[in-house]
Amino acid sequence: MRQALQVDALPRPPTARRAVATAAALGLATGFLSSLPSPLPDIRLGDPAILINATGVPLHAGLLFAALVAALIWCWQARDLAKCFLAAALTVIGWLTAVNTADEIISEIAASDLFGTAPGAKDSREMLGWLVAGLSGGLIGAGFTACGVSLAVPSFRSAQLWTLVLAAGALSGLLLYPAAALDAGWVLFVPWQAAVAASIAYGLSRT
Repeated sequence: MRQALQVDALPRPPTARRAVATAAALGLATGFLSSLPSPLPDIRLGDPAILINATGVPLHAGLLFAALVAALIWCWQARDLAKCFLAAALTVIGWLTAVNTADEIISEIAASDLFGTAPGAKDSREMLGWLVAGLSGGLIGAGFTACGVSLAVPSFRSAQLWTLVLAAGALSGLLLYPAAALDAGWVLFVPWQAAVAASIAYGLSRT
């Protein structure tokens, strides 16, 4: 009897449809909150040059999404604070890495000789820079997050599940360009966090 109660107390993921819908809704919420002005001061390290927090790339966006990832793992897979913290930490590291990689890509492409000096060449370089940066940053952020989830949930270590998460992050990352053009962070944060959270939830429901 006692053993049965212990088994019932273990976290059980919901059905795939319910898991995806729940995580997507929570991702929409954290994405919206991520779009609000950062409550933290701007933080930039000069040597090496690392951006940690700024108006357009707020640190609290990474912290909020990391908390969501940890919550999904805690509720549906592993009631282990250490594992949840590890997944959250890698998610934040992924956010910082994605931000700084995207920033470097934009700078490198904008300063390059691509498209020569023809009329509109500068605009073309800038657009390409934002698109490549968004794709790369979205992929990197999703990759670190998937790694954190896999360390906490060994059954998540599947090429199929990783591919789904990486694709969601990379494709959503392309929205960096319109987000920058419109000066509206929610255009990127809301769909990216919803899509990646939903893909993770799908994987957790299948493990």
